[in-house]
Amino acid sequence: MNPFRRWYHHHQEFHHVHGRQRAGHGFCGRAERFGFPGHGRHGHGERLLERVGAALDLDAGQRERLAELLDQLQRQRRALKSLAGGPEIPALLAGDSFARDEAQRLFDARLDALRAAGPALVAALGDFFDALDFEQQQALRFMLRRLRQRREAA
Repeated sequence: MNPFRRWYHHHQEFHHVHGRQRAGHGFCGRAERFGFPGHGRHGHGERLLERVGAALDLDAGQRERLAELLDQLQRQRRALKSLAGGPEIPALLAGDSFARDEAQRLFDARLDALRAAGPALVAALGDFFDALDFEQQQALRFMLRRLRQRREAA
């Protein structure tokens, strides 16, 4: 048996048992895996908020700060995603040669928009982290370290 087929079969069983099977497609999308709001049918942003809130034992104020941080991250994600999409990219490729000057202007404009939104993201992250007590900060560091190790191993 093909190793991919074996993995895919296991993946299908896992999602079927855990209720995450999507009609016609066994793989979950990136947005669903990372819990961004507005994606999927299960409210993954709320699920992420609840999971992190429970793991860190957050109070109402801390949950509010985490929700603001997740919202800022989602805005940044949308801004980055718009960099690669949209009608401008095909227009750059429509001529006989690549429109380098127009591409650079487009890239600079999107980068400026990201830079403008950066301070709000940094403030949201700082507000959330500073609202945590020492034990919660240590637990968050541990969670992020485990996530980083899993990504490096994959």
